[in-house]
Amino acid sequence: MMTLYNNPQSRGLTLLPLIKELEIEDQLEQIEIPYPEMHQPAYEQINPMGKVPCLVDDGIVISEMAAIYVYLTDKYREKGLAPALDDPKRGAYLKWIFFCHGPLTEYIDIKNLKVPQADIEQNRRSLSFGHEASVFSFLKQGIQKANPYLLGEQCSAADLYVAYCLIFAISSKILPPFEEFPPFLQQMARRDSLKDIPWFQQYRT
Repeated sequence: MMTLYNNPQSRGLTLLPLIKELEIEDQLEQIEIPYPEMHQPAYEQINPMGKVPCLVDDGIVISEMAAIYVYLTDKYREKGLAPALDDPKRGAYLKWIFFCHGPLTEYIDIKNLKVPQADIEQNRRSLSFGHEASVFSFLKQGIQKANPYLLGEQCSAADLYVAYCLIFAISSKILPPFEEFPPFLQQMARRDSLKDIPWFQQYRT
């Protein structure tokens, strides 16, 4: 039995549809960790960063969102949520997973913190996303090519991660609602795994 430490106010919520897609609800114990308890010794022994989500599988600790995505989709590769290691689409899959975890998350966080645009421009060489326009171009070009999913006909975990980031950023008025986004999000809305998922309802309403 795996254990997933999470919090309903964290980005870990994006894992809920992945768990449904993998059909592993009965193989996973989900434990809600209140924020004040994340930096208590008991939890820091599991994840010294004191952050969620964090997955424990038979003593193996996976503590970063992208790592959890990759670990679970590879562990249950028969579900088809990730291309195989020798699949030509594997590179694009990893690119999207780690773009969400790295540059896009950093951009969202900086905008949430209301960092002045002048400071962002002055320090953009040290930022993983580099420039706001680059983030927009990457997303618009990549999503416009979705057919109907990012990797083609097969839905992958990358689609779930990107959908979460888009909806969170658009609802928070961090990303403009570019015209390239609705067709992709409408396609994702057809997934059974996203029905009754609270964060996805922000798009559907």
